[in-house]
Amino acid sequence: MKVLNPTVHGALDYTAAFSFLLAPSLFNFSPNATTLSYIVGVAYIAASLVTKYPLGFVKLIPFPIHGVIESMMAIGFIVAPWLFNFADDTGARNFFVVAGVGLLIVVALTDYKAADAHVANPRHA
Repeated sequence: MKVLNPTVHGALDYTAAFSFLLAPSLFNFSPNATTLSYIVGVAYIAASLVTKYPLGFVKLIPFPIHGVIESMMAIGFIVAPWLFNFADDTGARNFFVVAGVGLLIVVALTDYKAADAHVANPRHA
């Protein structure tokens, strides 16, 4: 059941990116978690800006490839607390794990083929 169109997906992407930029201050992340969260936030904005979907700016990355990248990112978010040694930081660990699980749900619910239809007919998506 693919209920998220490219525009909604894009809005969720930018919301997630800004969440990674704000979370260290909101949840008092440890230094490792803070650095990684800022890197993820900036990289997420950059990836969104270059994705070929309605909220992309440069439109270089095909939307289905964006979905593959996000699937890998989601797994990365889930394991990041242990890989980057901040699993004892409860707030950061929980934020990254929840963000990863949430992103997997978004990936599962997104219609990645709709972006091509939107390019062909902007009123379609």
